[in-house]
Amino acid sequence: MNARKAKAVQKIAGPRLRGELDPATPSVDQIDDEDRLLDLALDDVDLHDLVAEHLELSGCRLTRCDLGGSELEKPVLVDLVLDHCDLANARWSDASATRVQITSSRLTGFAGPGLNLQHTAVRDSVLDFSSFRFAKFVKAEFTDCRLQSADFVSADLSGTVWRGCDLSGAEFSQVKATGAVFVDCSWEGTRGIASLGGATIANSSPIDALAVTLAMASALGITLGDPDDFAAEAQ
Repeated sequence: MNARKAKAVQKIAGPRLRGELDPATPSVDQIDDEDRLLDLALDDVDLHDLVAEHLELSGCRLTRCDLGGSELEKPVLVDLVLDHCDLANARWSDASATRVQITSSRLTGFAGPGLNLQHTAVRDSVLDFSSFRFAKFVKAEFTDCRLQSADFVSADLSGTVWRGCDLSGAEFSQVKATGAVFVDCSWEGTRGIASLGGATIANSSPIDALAVTLAMASALGITLGDPDDFAAEAQ
């Protein structure tokens, strides 16, 4: 028997950081519109409820920082690492993100309308009730993330890979998904799954595979029945 050849999966370029970053502890009051934070290491910094337009974060590493409730309009994120950060209920509109890595972070209720992600990896993070309407994902990968009831309406997901993610109750209506890959994800209660035409879904768990089948059948108006309910009567 011939072994199945593994399909090539896109490579995600990681953030390019300097060997040594300058430590910084800016406060919310010290950051203004169009400021540029370059080549900095921010550890345990409280930026809760930060409001700014056209803020640039480039070549920075943020560790255990609180950005919850922040409102950033058209931020530019380049070569950025977010580790164990809190972005719960933040709203980053029309953000541009290139070579960004997010690990073990909380993004519950995060809103990124019009977000443009390029070479971005999100791992081991919680994104329940997050919203990415009209966002575009170019070479983005989500691994072991929880995205229960996340909203991807009208997003372009064609350049994404999802591994071991919980997509229960997520909304995928009107998305573009040609070329997207979903590996061992959970699909219970997922909505708009019919819009994932052109994507590849691979589940090793029969339960998750059944959840995909049920969601797809529901989206197409197909009722799945039991053959015993339709047995022919004996003559």
